[in-house]
Amino acid sequence: MKTLVAACVLIVCGSFMIWGSTAQSAAEQEIRKMPQSLTAAWDRSDSQAMALLFADDGDLVIPSGDVMSGRAAIQSFYQSVFARGYKGSHAASEIKKLRILGRTAIIDGTWSINGATDAGGALRPSEQGLFTAMLEKKGSTWCIMALREMVPTQ
Repeated sequence: MKTLVAACVLIVCGSFMIWGSTAQSAAEQEIRKMPQSLTAAWDRSDSQAMALLFADDGDLVIPSGDVMSGRAAIQSFYQSVFARGYKGSHAASEIKKLRILGRTAIIDGTWSINGATDAGGALRPSEQGLFTAMLEKKGSTWCIMALREMVPTQ
C-alpha cells in the first residue's frame, strides 16, 4: 500500500513538474520573441510598432542617458531617430540571459545597428551595446515595462 501511495505521489508531482516546465517553456518562447519583434519593427522603420511593444507606462533609457516615458514619447523618439538617418538601417539583438518570475521577466542581451547614415548621407559606423529589459505579462500579452540600453566603454 505504501508503495502504491508513493507511486501516486510521484506521478502527481511529476505531472505538476511537467505542466510547470511546459507553461514556463511557452512563456519563455513568447518572451524570446520580444527582441525579435523590436528589431523587425526597427528594420521596417516602424516607430508605432516599436512603441506598441511597450506598456502604456513603459520607459526607455538610451545610451546617452535620455529617458522616454510612455508609448507616445517612445514612438516620437523612434520616429525622430528614423528621420535622422536610421531609416533603412538594420538592427539585431541576442538574448544572453532570461529570468522569468511569474508574470515578470528580465532579459539581458546585446544589440547592434548597421547601415545608418549621417546628415550628409555617409554611412555611420556600426553601433553595438548591451540591454536589459523588464517585461510584464498584462492580460495575455508580454509588454516592455523598462528597456535600458548602454554602450560599454571598453
